[in-house]
Amino acid sequence: MLPARYRALLLPLAAACACALAYWAFWESQFNGFILNLGSINMPTHRWLVMAALLAFLGLPMAAFVAVAGARWVTDEQLASWRTAWREYPDRRSVMLAAVLGALIPLAVQASVLRYSPVVDDEASYQFAAELLASFRLWVPAPPMKLFFDNGFMVINDGKMYSQYFLGWPFLMAFGVKLGMPWLVNPVLSGATAVGLFLLARRWWGSGWGRVAVALYLVSPLTMIGAATLMSHTSAIFALTWMLYWVERLQDSQRPHAASAWVALFFCLAFWIRPAVGLGLGAPFLVLWCVRAWRLSGVERWKQALLFVLVALPLGGLFLLTNHELNGSPWLTGYHAAARYAEENGYRFVSFGPSQVQRDSFLYFFTDTSWVLATGRMVLALFRLSVDGFGWPLGFLFVFLARGAPARWLVAGLVSFCVIHLPVADPGVDTFGPVHYSELMLPTVLLSTGGLRTLWQWASERALGAVVPAALVGLVCVCVTMFLPPRIITLRKLVADVLRPRYIVERDVPENSVVFVPPGFAPPCRSAPANHFVFFRKNNHPDRDDPILWLNHVSVERDRQFLQSVYPQRSGFLMSVGRDCVPRIVPLESASPSMFPPTVKERPGDFPEEAP
Repeated sequence: MLPARYRALLLPLAAACACALAYWAFWESQFNGFILNLGSINMPTHRWLVMAALLAFLGLPMAAFVAVAGARWVTDEQLASWRTAWREYPDRRSVMLAAVLGALIPLAVQASVLRYSPVVDDEASYQFAAELLASFRLWVPAPPMKLFFDNGFMVINDGKMYSQYFLGWPFLMAFGVKLGMPWLVNPVLSGATAVGLFLLARRWWGSGWGRVAVALYLVSPLTMIGAATLMSHTSAIFALTWMLYWVERLQDSQRPHAASAWVALFFCLAFWIRPAVGLGLGAPFLVLWCVRAWRLSGVERWKQALLFVLVALPLGGLFLLTNHELNGSPWLTGYHAAARYAEENGYRFVSFGPSQVQRDSFLYFFTDTSWVLATGRMVLALFRLSVDGFGWPLGFLFVFLARGAPARWLVAGLVSFCVIHLPVADPGVDTFGPVHYSELMLPTVLLSTGGLRTLWQWASERALGAVVPAALVGLVCVCVTMFLPPRIITLRKLVADVLRPRYIVERDVPENSVVFVPPGFAPPCRSAPANHFVFFRKNNHPDRDDPILWLNHVSVERDRQFLQSVYPQRSGFLMSVGRDCVPRIVPLESASPSMFPPTVKERPGDFPEEAP
């Protein structure tokens, strides 16, 4: 017969398992398995809302049952022993583990879930910019008959072709491009972010809580899946984490050294990556830097100010010069140039229309000036983040328990970020979370760490210390058994749909060829009712010397004209995907207009005068 100590675990663990089984049974009975109907940039889809409701209805009881089991099983002596071991674990090993796990988890997601596929069109544009920077260029000359090369998030303007995005993240990715591994950079930055979080939390609350901060970062599906993509959010979190670390290092009054130079460098990097994020989160951190610097002695104070200016001034000037070189004005960004070019090009081969932008406005995307609507979108974004951030219900619960000066500055950053993002038109694609708010995971992780510390102190005073780590384990179990199955399975199916046409081209099209494809060439088949956000063909290398070039299909006649005029030495093919979801490759000479109707309306100046 089991000892009484173990018998006491049976009922709460059985109840926790029953919650998981009930959750799985619901998905199987109502939706024939774990599949979300993703595909929204604003309001969550109904299956996502069902998932969020079930996480509260079944997930919270499951976490409570696990917490009860843990409290019954762990004795005071064991808890004290584990706490001592946790606190005394060597910091050097902690740093190494944080770096390794912070990189390995995204690499595992890349290999097993995403299979190195893009999940949004933005990734191709970022990689194009990185390839340009890796060859020490900002742009390449516009190609002939540029309608064939138009693509989402690309600008073909004033004889130049370049990405619409800011160049901070492409600059970092360029190092991976040089190595032939652009997919490696984000996982490496994720590992560096985990190290920075440990060092920050250690300074504030001690090594044990530094390890808790790393654990929270590593169990966040939003940060780990985001680090497995080529999106820019991971690099922005990295830059802001290390900026805040060096702001804190300024307190080392005996050895501040060049701390302010590092603060300036990482702030400028964050601004170069995502200016709204750099200002939103970075501005309160800059105020904190000013406070820290002002408290130094007179000579050291001005030394730190000079170091900051010597780094920030040239990087700020370079930002403006880059805008001028690419977009014709220091004050115009690639986003403005893209909106201008889309209007001039009749909004062909883009994913937005004239009602979604104001070309002549600096806040070009703020087409509806209702502050009620903007506030409502913010609430929606935070609601989505509260679920997708950690994958458990009430994701901001521990945030509200944080206390102390670090918590106040982190809350200031969170509030500043939200204010700066009020004009943003949407929270972002729902493929793995509200991506436009991904950077809020930095203050959320640190505030949650501080909140857990407050909760631990309160519980320990009442001899309930075992409940806190047990509850956290219960919440992680909710994420693993309830949040991740529908999210990961849906992602795998979406990726299969994105990759299917690419695999067919690699298999059936010989090298030295051109493949003309219409927009939406990768429809959701296996993933239905979910939808992905890869609407356009893959980008070619800036030098357009790929073994197989991917181009827009305009019309069969124009496709033939282009091939004969520009690439007569290459073979031409057209690709279509029928209702059976099977990609078909047809030689260009065998194609007919009835098989491949025109995709866009031609305009004067699109093609040379001689008609095909």
